[in-house]
Amino acid sequence: MLKKKDKNIRIKTYFIILNLIFATIAINFLIGSADATGACPVGGNCGASTLTPSGGSALTPSGQTSMPNPAGVGTPNNPSGVGGQYTYPGSGQVPTGAGDPNLMANQFGNNAGGSAAALQNGGSGAAKGQVADANSFNFGSFLGLLAGGVGLGMTIGSLAGGKNGAMWGAIAGGAGVAAYQIAVQMGASQMTAGLIGIAVFLVIFLLTYKKESQKPIEFQCLPWQAPMGGKNCEMCNKYSECSEYSCKSYGQACDLVNKGQKNQKCVWKDPMDTNSPTIEMTNVSLGHHFVPDTTIRPPATGVQILKNGGKCIKAFTPLTFTIKTNEPSQCKIDYNMTTYSADQKKGLYDNMGYYMGGDSSFDYNHTDTLSLPGPDAINAAAAANSSGVILHNDGTYTLYIRCEDANGNFDVDPFSVKFCVDKGPDTTPPLIENYSIPSGNPVQFNLSSLSLDVYVNEPADCKWSHEIKDYDHMEYNLSCANQMWEMNNFETYTCRANLTGILSDQDNVFYFRCLDQPYMESGRNPNMQSYEYHIIGTRPLNIMEFSPSNETISAATDVINVTLSVTTDNGYNNGEALCYYSNTGDEKDYVEFSDTGNSVSTQRQDLIAGDYTYYFKCVDLGGNAAYNSTQFSVESDKTPPFIIRAYKESSELKIITDENAECSYSFADCNFEIDDGIKMSSVDYTNHNAEWKPSKNYFIRCKDKYDNQPNPNTCSIILRPFDIYGEYDYNSTIQI
Repeated sequence: MLKKKDKNIRIKTYFIILNLIFATIAINFLIGSADATGACPVGGNCGASTLTPSGGSALTPSGQTSMPNPAGVGTPNNPSGVGGQYTYPGSGQVPTGAGDPNLMANQFGNNAGGSAAALQNGGSGAAKGQVADANSFNFGSFLGLLAGGVGLGMTIGSLAGGKNGAMWGAIAGGAGVAAYQIAVQMGASQMTAGLIGIAVFLVIFLLTYKKESQKPIEFQCLPWQAPMGGKNCEMCNKYSECSEYSCKSYGQACDLVNKGQKNQKCVWKDPMDTNSPTIEMTNVSLGHHFVPDTTIRPPATGVQILKNGGKCIKAFTPLTFTIKTNEPSQCKIDYNMTTYSADQKKGLYDNMGYYMGGDSSFDYNHTDTLSLPGPDAINAAAAANSSGVILHNDGTYTLYIRCEDANGNFDVDPFSVKFCVDKGPDTTPPLIENYSIPSGNPVQFNLSSLSLDVYVNEPADCKWSHEIKDYDHMEYNLSCANQMWEMNNFETYTCRANLTGILSDQDNVFYFRCLDQPYMESGRNPNMQSYEYHIIGTRPLNIMEFSPSNETISAATDVINVTLSVTTDNGYNNGEALCYYSNTGDEKDYVEFSDTGNSVSTQRQDLIAGDYTYYFKCVDLGGNAAYNSTQFSVESDKTPPFIIRAYKESSELKIITDENAECSYSFADCNFEIDDGIKMSSVDYTNHNAEWKPSKNYFIRCKDKYDNQPNPNTCSIILRPFDIYGEYDYNSTIQI
């Protein structure tokens, strides 16, 4: 968008251009008019005296009142004279003629005043005749000059590369030519007029020229996060429903107040908050304690973690600690203290390596767990793998923690956690911390082998067996990541086993033992007791029942609620399974039931009228799967029951409906509710009975199981029973 000043300049420029164009047209018009009135025909009267030089009379040189007329010489007064050439006292010359004054007039070379102008058509040097002049206007020449100026300006504008440069260059060139022509008509020299035209071109071009440029813009595709702060929180309240998810999407600092009430609102909590979160240590692993770290300078804060009854923690022992902030915050942790330059203060937090506990959510409490080797182990491993190069590590570590609140405030001075790892030799055996498949889990029917990851607290070599044996006599080896740097995300080392000999439908037991310090030749510590691991073999999983199945489901609506149900058995834990459904049977299309995980799974579907096929898949915890499918139809029934027959039987009035229905009647009219009328008895809901009362009008209304019934004050049928005695009474008939 142009600024106001730029707009004013352009408006003035357009005004100048238009004035120059109109002025050029006006001057050219005046010049053309003067030419038209100054033209003089041959021998015509062009002004003061016919063919009279300045200051003389007709054909009389300057200073003469009459011409000598020698005998026999033709003069204007003696056309019959013999032609000859005479020189008059004046400076002009009169050519000889044949007695025709017009001839003399047409050949009169110089006037009596000695002017150099040629007299044509009876004009004189001072007369307003049609005189050839270098400054006279030629419209054809002007058009050619204008075209050249426009073309030159367009070329310059295009090469300059400005916005609409060719257009504005053409306009400026045309205006310059117009200015040049005006200057010429006003008597300026060719050079002066040219300079004026160039000046006008430059002024207009510079005022309208606007340089265009391009620059690259870089885009990054990153996970979306709500913006920092909360200035837009209350926009959520404009909608009929503002959920907690919607509220928090407007900003990290947005939150709900009055949750669950009618006046639930999304607000920016503490919008004036400019304080960073405060951090304090609240808990540490059993067998350890923490004390304030007095070695750091204010305003930094921190603690030292110590082992109960000692100072340094045991090597390869998981150390867990928890911090608490005074407001919901994200917290990061790093072994290095990040720094920043004066213009990169934000890097203090963003450049830290890890979220505490791997969790980036905003919370009050944050927990992290780590397990570190002792300096002897580090140096021994380095010596074994680096040709004797020893890393000088004294076992002292400092961790740095910073937290950031929802408003983007973070701790400039980090909270430090200092501790040391025992330098003494490792005398404890490895610990198996966990398994990729928890002990006691089921496995698939007929699965005879299982790949299992075993997580050990330190680098080690491990074995397994079907029986309890010491490490050296166990038969099967595990493949272990036993280099110091191969620690996984759980702060442990992974060993992979291939368990074989698994039996179905029974408990399978395996035993593990490990030997630490694989980089050592001697002094290694094996497990003296085995770790026991259980796997439960299972039976096949079966789908016993499912519904609906080969039936038609009807309701009095366009969209009908249909409940899919699947019952499973066997497999693991008597059929406990997760069940899925699909319309196609393709594996990628299966959707989990909304209520599943037991032996019966259900799912509501809202369907329109039509024929349907559903495919079912159920999978138990052991990986056993069962499949089946069903077909059914859905109908929309929105019509009330029809009475297809009415008659007398055994002193009772009987009617038959076309579907299962409930009927009642009144002797007054059709304006009654079916539940309030006199009930008709029925055994099968299609045959309905009432007491036979001749000469009574039966106003009968019926409804089906979907509550379809006649409109208010409308009957399904109106009957008037009568008995026939002798002649038939045609006026007493059944009325429908």
